[in-house]
Amino acid sequence: MKNILLIIFVISSLGCTSNNKKETMGIFDKLFGKKEQKSEPKEPVQNSEKLMDSDSFWKIIATSKTKSSGDYEKQQLELEKELLKLTATEILEFDNKFRTLRGEVYNWDFWAAAYIINGGCSDDCFSDFRGWLIGQGKETFERSRQNIESLADLNETNGGDWEGLSYVPTDAYAKKTAGDMPNGIRENFEISGEEWDEEGDDLKNKFPQLWAKFGME
Repeated sequence: MKNILLIIFVISSLGCTSNNKKETMGIFDKLFGKKEQKSEPKEPVQNSEKLMDSDSFWKIIATSKTKSSGDYEKQQLELEKELLKLTATEILEFDNKFRTLRGEVYNWDFWAAAYIINGGCSDDCFSDFRGWLIGQGKETFERSRQNIESLADLNETNGGDWEGLSYVPTDAYAKKTAGDMPNGIRENFEISGEEWDEEGDDLKNKFPQLWAKFGME
């Protein structure tokens, strides 16, 4: 009993000044067995242009789409959950693949499709459209690259407008590491193909099936 009272007295004496607070708490923790809390080590990630392999990428997209049942906001949440299962390096590789695919369809034909489906489409809108297209999954994406008119077969398009999907990898990386994503691949911003005139019949003649379903007439 005397030993306990002596310990309490010593701790109280040390705690009288602010300079001794940390020392006091250290003694207290050692005496009463408080466990030290270790922060989770952050994984260092270097700048990288490495791409996630296609099978893994599309599997993640497919899983998020299947679990969301057509709900775009839910698919974003499901995609983030899938990405948080990965390492920080793998999240960067996923984002590199996403940006690469988005850059591969940066051409006037796809912009025409986006314009028809959305009833008009700015440069920012076209970026969102290409993200939306990736979010539809591998089959839809690849079919449209072979034949853009295949997009007329879709029952629901949300106007081809999906801004939030493009930000999911960056948000997931921040949650994973509490830091900013390193520099990845340089996305293609050099548009290719033949430009069209939005004022005439170019769009209607270019993609008649899309125009019949989504056109502004």
